[in-house]
Amino acid sequence: MRILIIGINVRHIVRSASLAGHEVIAVDCYCDLDLKRYAKETARMPREGAGDLLQFYVDQFCPDAVVLGPGLEEESVKDALVLNNPQEKTAQASDKLWLAGWLERNGFPFIKTQPLESLSDPLYPFLVKPRKGAGGVGCRIVQDACQQQAIRPEEELIAQELISGLPASVSVIGNGGKARAISSNEQLIGVPWAGAKGLRYSGNITPLEAPQSGMERMAEDIISGLGLVGSNGVDFLLTEKGPVVVEVNSRFQGSLDTVELSGGMNVFEAHLQSFHGKLPPKPAPASRSAGRIILYSPCDQTIEADLVKNWTADVPATGSRIAAEDPILSILATGAGREDVLAKLKTRSATICDMLKKAK
Repeated sequence: MRILIIGINVRHIVRSASLAGHEVIAVDCYCDLDLKRYAKETARMPREGAGDLLQFYVDQFCPDAVVLGPGLEEESVKDALVLNNPQEKTAQASDKLWLAGWLERNGFPFIKTQPLESLSDPLYPFLVKPRKGAGGVGCRIVQDACQQQAIRPEEELIAQELISGLPASVSVIGNGGKARAISSNEQLIGVPWAGAKGLRYSGNITPLEAPQSGMERMAEDIISGLGLVGSNGVDFLLTEKGPVVVEVNSRFQGSLDTVELSGGMNVFEAHLQSFHGKLPPKPAPASRSAGRIILYSPCDQTIEADLVKNWTADVPATGSRIAAEDPILSILATGAGREDVLAKLKTRSATICDMLKKAK
């Protein structure tokens, strides 16, 4: 198939689709060097107003199908087959306030969630995050009333009970009525040696080595209960009392690289087949561990080094400007287990940091 994959950043989806044998046209806001490795055609669009340009690119490239990537999942497309969840389902699943209510009504462990503006008699500390958002952007812990009063929301914010636990996720393929878990993953959050601050999403290690306590079955029940199709993810916190649902991602997840590197399944092809009602078989145990870490920039900088390695991804071209606290690139590793993978990610991150310093 000739497939247009379009979104803020789509390299991970484009790679999977290309390896599945499809002819891919990739449009995103970065056009990183390795995007061009996997796509037959690429185009770069401005981040501001990207949704307004969506139909232009669909009309320009005339694909057999369109996949809406990060940032564009709730947009509409005319005269094209769209391989995404319906807009209304994506809007519901991405609304953390709506989702908390749905989880409670359906008997799943959830995090108590309220609109920040209507929060009364709060129990400090608590977590504040955008009602809609991803990647941990805008999430913060509020320790006291002074910090709460200092918040000047530019968007709808929610307040959530602060719960301790190991961040994890389950990657799931749904067909609208049933669902199949294909991988459990450890989430890396706010990793300081990778430059991440606060609760920013930093990557994954697959498979999850911690006890799961029925997490995969719960994720399947949630995705099937929501009627979702294709590649979806459910984020959890693994607490002393068991898994607690954090959010549902009705889209390709950031764990896509590690899921494929560890287990060998092509997630894009499983995603495509789900739109014909087919689910993949239960996967065999992962043959190896795989990890991805996102390296964040400590300051505003211009990339002056060639960062292409056989273990780097989302690689910016020389001359690219990276703002402080924005991602520079991703680093991948495979190994015999979690600790082996983590050690490689740390070593490779240090190598990239040294290259950036020496190139200045």
